[in-house]
Amino acid sequence: MRRKKKVLSGVFSVLIVALCLVPFLFVLVSSIFQGAGGVSFQAYYDVFLSTPRYLMRFWRSLFVCLGIAGGQMVVSVLAGYGFARYRFRGNSTMFFVLMILMTLPLQVTLVPNYIILNKLHLLGTQAALILPGIFMPLGTIIMRYTFVTISDEIIDAAKLDGCGVLKILIKVAIPVSKGCLVCVGLLSFLDAWNMVEQPIAYLKEFDNYPLSVALAYVAPDNLSRQLVSCILAALPPLLLFAFFKEELVRGIVFAEEK
Repeated sequence: MRRKKKVLSGVFSVLIVALCLVPFLFVLVSSIFQGAGGVSFQAYYDVFLSTPRYLMRFWRSLFVCLGIAGGQMVVSVLAGYGFARYRFRGNSTMFFVLMILMTLPLQVTLVPNYIILNKLHLLGTQAALILPGIFMPLGTIIMRYTFVTISDEIIDAAKLDGCGVLKILIKVAIPVSKGCLVCVGLLSFLDAWNMVEQPIAYLKEFDNYPLSVALAYVAPDNLSRQLVSCILAALPPLLLFAFFKEELVRGIVFAEEK
């Protein structure tokens, strides 16, 4: 009976993996095989070498996403440490409100963010995408639960050694919670890399659109070039997951346990 369950579990797992791989394999194969024309890498040459607008959008998107991920990691560390290690009036209430804000759909915040960015004269700039993305509640919530697990004895020992708050963060808190911090950075990067509504709402010129939005505007008469653009857009998430999959899983599991 146990052997039968293992076999069924293995078959089911293989089926799920196959279903997930089919779209990617279709994109990869279709970008190389040109039907009656046979195998051709012309579309790869067009996207990566001869047509600079694709790579320009790629690097622009990468710059925006790295800015969002880096900023969110800094804000999450500072805010999470404050919620975890300091007791002040309204601490629990503010943190509860932060958790409620995390459940709000993105579309609810588009109009308020648009009004604020318009008042700051940031509409149409890359800062209109970076600044709202930095102040997202998920990273703060994850880091708060992470910093709570650090024992008071370790913090007190650091204080006796003459460490201030900033030095405690750099020397003690961040090294202990490095896995969860990497998880916050990865989640924020992936969320920013896939954003669609924000660029359409906040950016005025088509040339400023990131790759996630511009993919929809690739000429439909050249399917191979469109598919290669999809592969280009998939490269950063795949590479990040390949290098940091353990930290991502560890951070998600830790957040679920808390």
